[in-house]
Amino acid sequence: MTTLVTNVRLFDGRGGDVLEDAAVEIKGGRFSRIGRRADFGQSPSAKTVIDGSGMFAMPGLINMHIHLVFNYAIGLPHVATNKSAPEMTIHAVRVAANTLAQGITTARDMGGKDDIPIHMRKAINAGEIPGPRILTCNQPIRVSGGHGNVGFEADGVDGFRRAARLQLAAGADFVKVMASHDPFTMPGEEPSRAELTFEEMEAAFEVAHSWGRLTACHVMNSIATERVVRAGADIIDHGEYLPVAVAEEMARKGVYLTPTLSAYDTQTMHPRFRRGEPWAKAHEVLIPGHRTAFKNALEAGVKMVNGTDSSGCYAEEVALMREGGMSAVESVLACTSTAAKALRMNAEIGTVEAGKRADLIVLSDNPLNDPYALEAVEWVIKDGRAHRPDDLTYAERLVPDGASMVELARYPKD
Repeated sequence: MTTLVTNVRLFDGRGGDVLEDAAVEIKGGRFSRIGRRADFGQSPSAKTVIDGSGMFAMPGLINMHIHLVFNYAIGLPHVATNKSAPEMTIHAVRVAANTLAQGITTARDMGGKDDIPIHMRKAINAGEIPGPRILTCNQPIRVSGGHGNVGFEADGVDGFRRAARLQLAAGADFVKVMASHDPFTMPGEEPSRAELTFEEMEAAFEVAHSWGRLTACHVMNSIATERVVRAGADIIDHGEYLPVAVAEEMARKGVYLTPTLSAYDTQTMHPRFRRGEPWAKAHEVLIPGHRTAFKNALEAGVKMVNGTDSSGCYAEEVALMREGGMSAVESVLACTSTAAKALRMNAEIGTVEAGKRADLIVLSDNPLNDPYALEAVEWVIKDGRAHRPDDLTYAERLVPDGASMVELARYPKD
């Protein structure tokens, strides 16, 4: 099947100028031709023609941090993840469809339970349910009693080595460790506790790398970030209290950062998620250390990518990156080609180039001018299959008087 997207302003994700009056041809689920509309002739042979007059096209978005089993859940996260496997699976199916409707064609699932993320990946790949292309750690590895109740518990070097092998054997795409607990009342200026030893993380990461897989972590706290970078993390998430020296080491090693500013600095405390005043007060103290960490990473030249965690808004993350000093172009690349490189999938996704997977979104406006244009998705194309966002979402109400899942995924402008 051939699809032609025409009359669009195209940003191809390679960092160059926007191509005006462009057209993109798709055959067999891959991009076949890209250029000016006039170069395609007057009568295109495409079976499907999408007229994007006045619209903006760009590569499909990549979300580097989601949780299928509890994204957009109302109430405290541990309540959502203490539900039964069938309940969490139903929620995950809705999250997957809604994520694709946002224009996110690839997503990194950072932890679930009961092998649900792996089963979701298989069902999406088989075309049984709609959703983004999923890469998952299945379960992150934590110490006994450590942060994150979706984690697989282990202790000591041998325990972490075994846990990494079990996750990979179950089908995980990468290994994630929970390097710190947060927020946690501690003496000093960092309300976070390092929980894993360097040796435990190094053991887990050695296993992952020996399998040819990437490594990831939940981390904040200056001690924990130093350990996890030294142990061999390929991508770190959150990074509050990231010291200058560690940021510089990340840049030297090519370690990526997923800051999750929207989730931690605004949305997790928003009343619409009903997590309560104690939760909000506990997390507010992390904001100064988070903003300083972002500045340290940016100035050191660390490559950053967009991830929303369980409550963040994708467009708001881009806006916060720009407020922190990132350029408009770099902030959009963080959603596309930079993220594809972090996943080592840049030969397949992240840019609009002939031969790559046909992941493309059509927006009503230009996100280089306004980051919230990312919320105005008119078409989302994944592997050459075009969808209208409204055709992808399931029943919308989370609770009788609550917001819809779509609304929770957007920045609350009221």
